[in-house]
Amino acid sequence: MRVQIYDTYEEMSKAAADLVAAQLLQKPNCHLGLTAGSTPVGLCAELVNLYKEHRVSFAECTLYNLEEMADIPPEDPNSLRNKFFHAHLLDHVDADDKQLILPDGLAGGIPEECKKYDDLMDSLPDGRLDMQVLGIGADAHIGMNRPKETLTAEAHVEYNKAGRPTCAMGLRHIMHAKKIIMIANGEEKADAVAKMVNGPITTMAPASLLQMHPDVVVLLDKPAASKL
Repeated sequence: MRVQIYDTYEEMSKAAADLVAAQLLQKPNCHLGLTAGSTPVGLCAELVNLYKEHRVSFAECTLYNLEEMADIPPEDPNSLRNKFFHAHLLDHVDADDKQLILPDGLAGGIPEECKKYDDLMDSLPDGRLDMQVLGIGADAHIGMNRPKETLTAEAHVEYNKAGRPTCAMGLRHIMHAKKIIMIANGEEKADAVAKMVNGPITTMAPASLLQMHPDVVVLLDKPAASKL
């Protein structure tokens, strides 16, 4: 696990975008896992800038996310597909909606769609993503994998803060990604970051499992790194 600390959120976001762009340049048809939320907004903005500067293209890649709400259709404006990925990335670069692969809980039922998402991941070259971008929750969760005595390896049903069912990628495919980029900002993430980097490996701090991955880059602003 390599930890890189930046003075500002903007500098951290730019560094993360450079790593994602390097992946796209190295393998234009890569399979890239992304994450939604407030932290990656800056990353997406920097990727859009790189695209506008003709320094990167998304035309050949396939994009994935850690989760999608399962009780609304993909075209709903409140879906993560639209509310986050189209708003912050897809509508501003050379990527088509068909390149974004998310679970669809209305397609055949939530458990069935979770199984389908796992099968899709298993069908990728080498059975894994080329890169997965992660954020971290204040309780050290990654994706929708929250602290529990036992964590679920496969894609599974979780509930978001609003109580909506969500198809969530399990830890098996997160940990199986060839490379992981973890981004975190803000003092409210400092405790979780400390558990991830220096704490014992435990399911009660799911991000601590990243210590076992062979290629993780952790990008932090100074407030998020304040308890390291």
